[in-house]
Parts: sequence; structure tokens; C-alpha cells
Amino acid sequence: MDEYLEYNRWQTWRTHLEAIEELKPAALVAPEPVDGLAIPQLVVKHPRKALGRIARLLSGAPDESLFVTGVTGTNGKTTTTRILSHLFSRLGKPCGCIGTLGVSLPDHFSIPGTYTTPLSPQVYEDLKQILELGAEAVAMEVSSHGLALDRVEGICFDAAILTNVERDHLDFHGTPEAYAEAKRRLFGRVKEQGICILNRKSPYYEEFAAASSGTVVGYGECGSAADLELVDLELGASNTRFKLSWKGATISLETQLVGKFQIENTMAAIALLASLGYDLTEIAGALMDFEPVCGRMERFDLANGATAIVDYAHNPDGLKNVLQNCRLLCEGRLHVVFGCGGDRDKGKRAIMGRLASDFADVSWVTSDNPRTEDPEAIIKDIIEGFDKTKDVMTEPDREKAIRKACAAADPNDLVLIAGKGHEDYQIIGYTKHHFSDQEVLKELGAY
Repeated sequence: MDEYLEYNRWQTWRTHLEAIEELKPAALVAPEPVDGLAIPQLVVKHPRKALGRIARLLSGAPDESLFVTGVTGTNGKTTTTRILSHLFSRLGKPCGCIGTLGVSLPDHFSIPGTYTTPLSPQVYEDLKQILELGAEAVAMEVSSHGLALDRVEGICFDAAILTNVERDHLDFHGTPEAYAEAKRRLFGRVKEQGICILNRKSPYYEEFAAASSGTVVGYGECGSAADLELVDLELGASNTRFKLSWKGATISLETQLVGKFQIENTMAAIALLASLGYDLTEIAGALMDFEPVCGRMERFDLANGATAIVDYAHNPDGLKNVLQNCRLLCEGRLHVVFGCGGDRDKGKRAIMGRLASDFADVSWVTSDNPRTEDPEAIIKDIIEGFDKTKDVMTEPDREKAIRKACAAADPNDLVLIAGKGHEDYQIIGYTKHHFSDQEVLKELGAY
């Protein structure tokens, strides 16, 4: 929920007593008294914090009975939490997952969600459900919005992981510094005996390490002075082989994930398990049957001999990473289909245009949740960042853009369709319309 919408809703309620009374609440928690209301009122400075603590109390504090890992970062949260859930579960510690794709517990249930980090009452309800089904751990995505809006208030985190901090959500946080500060809060919420896993290549490493209340463990490339280092990497079109060094020992691993940034996410998860004393050989065995996450470097073979990849990359860092990795996998030309969301940070549009211009051979600029903005205006903002000598096509209709890009691809070309990933909708105005990049590809005969 948008912080300002919350405030405006409160201002409306406080002047319309009937709106509150219709809910028939037993009591009201509010930032200031409401005159004329005949129910008990608890006046607190931060109602959202109070909401989290009340929700925790009413749910029986399920976090106390679970090993709770919070994962934050601009990109990679979903893949990292899913890997953690898979590895913990395969290694004998049933682990649930809460995040962008919803709530799940391997071999039990999987249901879609609304927010990356749900509102605090839902968070505790999810934790309670996961616990009652026999879980011993949970890996949850903790977004900057979730931290700024107190959605994880009261949770006792046993571990926290940082994937990266790049430009995103400045329409909400205002500045990169405020965005990073919101994410940094997670690491001060970790138990004193807990573990904080940090990416050594992040420019925020030292800052986050200083803010961490648990033991800091770093992961990174060879020579990065990280506790867990990547010493060898062999990227393939359908799998990746790599070697890691941990406390003087080197282990070879293989995964169905593709792309270097996916290996970084994998390393973040492995760093936590290794820190907890899990055997690296057993971790390597459990990793082999982890399947790619929906909409994250999801590969399709096209009927014309080209390859398509669907990825959720919807910000500059995400688009740059996926383009760079697609280039390594592409034998022919690299095509990209992407857009930028309406009513969101306009500053990233030209940046993403420049990235597409720099790393792709052919770009198709289209719509990606235009919301209340004119799709043509959004496209114009993106085009401003392009090198004028590069090929760029515009097509506001996303389905047509995908079809045109795939039709234009030659055998051995790769078509990256970025921005929506797992999403099965397109937001136009205030309405969600069903739309899926994957479904369009399958209609074209992709498999």
C-alpha cells in the first residue's frame, strides 16, 4: 500500500466517523484521537509499527519457532529465496517462501500473492500457516517498501541477505540514499547471534556491514576477500558449471540456472547454508535439481530456430545484467523487447534506453504497465537515451512488439523479452488486463 494513500485514507476516515463505525471495530489504533467515537482508542506515534506488533501477538509469534531469513536487494530476491527454500528443504529443514511469486512450502502448497512483502497481518498469517504445515524455516523477500512501511515489524530475523543495491523505486523513496537506507534497516533487525550475508562487490558493503547486528559473511569473485569466492565459471545455454572456494576448500557445482547474476544469487544462498555448517558436497547435490524460477531467465525455443528469454528485468541494473548475460549466450543478433512502467520513476527511462542501445543489436520499445500515462509518451522518454545510430523500433502494443521481434529474428538470434517476467497482466489506466509474455510465445509455437 502506498504510504501516501494510507495517510489520505486516514484523513478521510477521521472526518467520517460512520466509515469507522461501519467496520464495528473493538478499538482503534490511531496517530491522534478521533472525537465522537464511542470505542477505546490507543493513540500511538507509529500505527503501522503497532499493527505489526499486534499481528505478531495475535498470531502467536510464529517467527520465534522458525529460522527466518530476510532477503533484500534491487534484483535477485525471488530467485535467492526460492533457492534457499529448495536447499533447506532438500537438506532436511522444510523451508517456506514468501515473496513476489506468493507463498509456498515445497511439497505442500503454493499460492499467489499481492505484494513482494505482504502487509504485517498477512505476513504473520503466512508465517503461521507455514509453521503449522511442518516448516522449520522460511525465506522471505523483504522489499524497501516493506521496510519503509513497517511490514516486517517485530519479526526476529535469524539471517539477512543482500543481493545488490541499484537504482529503483525513486518515485517512492526520493533519493538513492533513502532507498539504500530503507534496505539497510533489515540488517539491524537480525539477532545478535544471527548471520548477515553481503555481496562484496556492492558499493554499500561496508555501510551495510557496519549496520549489521549479526556475524557478517561476504560472497564475491575470486580475489574479492569474500568468505565464499567464485573461482571458475562455465556458462551454458541451458545450465551453468562453476567452482566455489570456502574456508580453503573448493567445490564444483552445476545448476540449471543460466547467467552470471543467477550464480551470484546462488552464492548468496550457499553462503548462508555454509555458514550454518551444511556440507558443501550435499549442497551441490541438492542444487542440481533446482528448476529455473518463472520469468527469471526463462528460455524458449522458437520455431524459426531463434531463442527467446523472458525475464523480469524492469530497472536499469536488471536490464544491464540480463542483456550482458544474453550476449554471452547469443551466437547471432541480440534483440530486446522492453518498456517502462507508467506513474513510476521517469528518470530511469532514458537510462534503460541507453542500456538497450549499448548492449542489444535490435531494440523494440513497447509498453510495460503504462497505468495512467500515455504509452507513446513513455516510449518517447525511453528513446531519448538511445544512440541514434542504433536500430530501434517502437510498438505500443506489447503483443505485437513480441510477435514482430520474434518474426524478425534469424536462426541463432536471441530475443530477450524483459520487464514482466512472471506477471500475467498489463495495467492500463487503473485496470489489470490479462497478458502473459509466455503465452504469446507459446501461441507462436515456442516451447
